[in-house]
Amino acid sequence: MSGAKETPRQKMIGMMYLVYTALLAMNVSKDILDAFDTVNQGVQTTNITLSNQINQKYAAFEEQYGLDKEKVGPYWEQAQALREEATELINYVEDLKWDLVKKIECTGKDEGPVAYALKEGLLRSTDTLKNGRRIYNINTSKVKSRDNYNQPTAYMMGNPEGPGNGGRAYELSEKIRRFRGEVIKAMGPEHLHEVGLITDSIYGTKAYLEENGYTDGQMKRLPLPGEYYGAKISYYPGMTDPVQDSWEYHNFHHTVLVADVTLLNKIISEAETAELNAVTELMSDIHATDFTFDEIGAKVFAESGYLLSGQTYKAQAMVTAWKNSQLTARVKLDGGAEKTYTSDAQGVIPLEWNVGVGSHTYTGVIDMLDPSTNKMEEFPFQGSFVVAPPAVSVSATKMNVVYRGIDNPIAVGGGVGGEISATATSGTLTRTGNGTYNLRPGEANEVTINVSSAGSSLGSMKFRVKDLPKPEAIIRNVVNGLVSKSALLAANRVEAEMKDFDFDGVKYDVVGYTFRYKTKAGTTKEAKANSGAFTDEIKNAISGSNVGDTFLFTAIQVRGNDGKTKTLDTPIGVEIK
Repeated sequence: MSGAKETPRQKMIGMMYLVYTALLAMNVSKDILDAFDTVNQGVQTTNITLSNQINQKYAAFEEQYGLDKEKVGPYWEQAQALREEATELINYVEDLKWDLVKKIECTGKDEGPVAYALKEGLLRSTDTLKNGRRIYNINTSKVKSRDNYNQPTAYMMGNPEGPGNGGRAYELSEKIRRFRGEVIKAMGPEHLHEVGLITDSIYGTKAYLEENGYTDGQMKRLPLPGEYYGAKISYYPGMTDPVQDSWEYHNFHHTVLVADVTLLNKIISEAETAELNAVTELMSDIHATDFTFDEIGAKVFAESGYLLSGQTYKAQAMVTAWKNSQLTARVKLDGGAEKTYTSDAQGVIPLEWNVGVGSHTYTGVIDMLDPSTNKMEEFPFQGSFVVAPPAVSVSATKMNVVYRGIDNPIAVGGGVGGEISATATSGTLTRTGNGTYNLRPGEANEVTINVSSAGSSLGSMKFRVKDLPKPEAIIRNVVNGLVSKSALLAANRVEAEMKDFDFDGVKYDVVGYTFRYKTKAGTTKEAKANSGAFTDEIKNAISGSNVGDTFLFTAIQVRGNDGKTKTLDTPIGVEIK
């Protein structure tokens, strides 16, 4: 069956996992833990790609079902049942993975496990849904207990180890076994040995086990007659320890936390691969020559419509409603020369381009024999995508600060074609140009900018929110605290000035202060002002002053763009020269 074999990447991931598991018998070094982090991130990336491919496959299947419900209906119902089983298993494994990390790493945190995980970087995103399924994108390099193996072993194997002692691994293996059986039912028994997800000592039909010398007393939870999933064996001839020879023991006994997370992600990858292969097989069972439709169309299914420079655009073009042994497509990219592409055995035509930065469009025609007329027909299609320039972001994490009451300029992405959009978790974010925004924060102490394109998350950035800093109070013409009487009267007011603050439009007004002075008779007096201007009393005091007299402007209050009244910490003292 097309697509049943593992890719070289998947084989590499499986091999690396086996090697790393073997090394766990030794003292686990940081390099090994870092390698697990790398493999785990690679598996999670592969799972996202598989999820997108599965979604595209179901979309194509649904279009065929819409064209002929009677013919496609039985296969579509099987596909829907398979999708439900796959979703149940994948959601279970994702929840298990997160629960394992949460119990060991996040228990007892005041802000709650999710908030704590986001703050510490254990979770890369707040988005925990992908194509209708749960997904916890765990950054294992941020997990402080990634080398812990006692708690993961107790959680997965039970305490003491073995079935019936609370170990989640035994429940997991049973769910995997059940899902594997549904996959084989959908694909047919001839594909029994092509499906992974084997958690049993051996697998096959009951007849296969009996032919190999197993008695009913030695076998438990065997498949019913006619069922083709693996037999769960509690022990087999020559085995001395049922627990230590089990799938659960070999995968979760004394393995470190980062290894468990990596293996659970690998199980998700195997489940998605099995689901994709099964749905592909169901689609292949729909015979192309049985279809006679009034409307048939060419469709393009792209992995992504937004790329960074250096990435390859990948898409699949096909005529919906039937498969054909081989199709050809004549395609022009950006109006250039026509190039011919050929389909695989399933009628899917892969399109790939590695082109420069900018918006790109393509048009094409699929040539196909219409079984209803036995004539070659042309089915046109088109598509577009955007390639953004490479982006590298370097920022000082302690300086990610925005201020209340003003517009904080924010630059997002490469700004190609206006395909990027951004939202803020607090306050208002207003687009000012291609890839530029003004952020006006709300009352929250933090705000996160989430960036997406075509419904896909491109990342996020968290900012701390602060009130505007206080300005400096000044009186014009005062130099080193000295000023002439006439110059002081000419200044006529106390002002507030922002110095060394790189935001335009920030303004503070003085809304009041206290003026203190001594008369010639030695009596101390004070006057209040309700604005920055000198009152008549203050002017009279200055007019009647002599050289050497001092005045103090204190308790200076200002109000800025944020509307908040603040009292400045430093008074102004002046001496008449």
